[in-house]
Amino acid sequence: MTRARPRPVRAGWSRTRVPVAPGMRVLDLGSGAFPNLRADVLCDGELVDNRHRAGLAVVVDRPLVQADATALPFRDRAFDFVIASHLAEHIQDPESFCRELARVAAAGYIETPSPLADAMLEEEYHVWRVGRRAGRIEFRTKRQRGRLHAAFADWFYKVFYAGQPSCAGATYQLPRGRLGGVARFVLRALGGLLNRSGILHTRVIFSPSRPLRWRVDPRENPRLVT
Repeated sequence: MTRARPRPVRAGWSRTRVPVAPGMRVLDLGSGAFPNLRADVLCDGELVDNRHRAGLAVVVDRPLVQADATALPFRDRAFDFVIASHLAEHIQDPESFCRELARVAAAGYIETPSPLADAMLEEEYHVWRVGRRAGRIEFRTKRQRGRLHAAFADWFYKVFYAGQPSCAGATYQLPRGRLGGVARFVLRALGGLLNRSGILHTRVIFSPSRPLRWRVDPRENPRLVT
């Protein structure tokens, strides 16, 4: 019997193609308001508090489990593939998070804002600045912003999200009419281009032949809740 070949499934804001074959059981961890179309099971830790989703509600259009991402209620290797898009940067305990991903799924995809994107957009509710080095996902402590950094990041945020239908913070108001429509189209096209380029994202794919490896900054993180 011939084994089904993986088909490219697009995941995350970067629309990265990940190797998911027909018949694979897929978990979307931190599915929120934009669950992956290929996922069989959704999992989210918070179904009411939507501050991190720009006011958008959790989508429940298939089996959904409410659970802590650092203590998942699934047996070992319950899934063939796990997708965790823009979740890791919020996690209080990234070591437990990574261990759980590697435990419940044989393979998976993790996407977070890149260190560059995190510095430029500076989402205050992101606990970690997440990067990738030597095939390993790295969680870096975020420090207090300087005055110039804060001013630039706030300006870039207002411009970058001005063409978006919803976002967490205040943005510049686009003019009405045809000029506003053109500006909105240009900003969305630019955002889509940057998202798909990979510049704005840290992306990690793991599998049995390439196990998930991680490192957490040992310095004290002022953003951790104690």
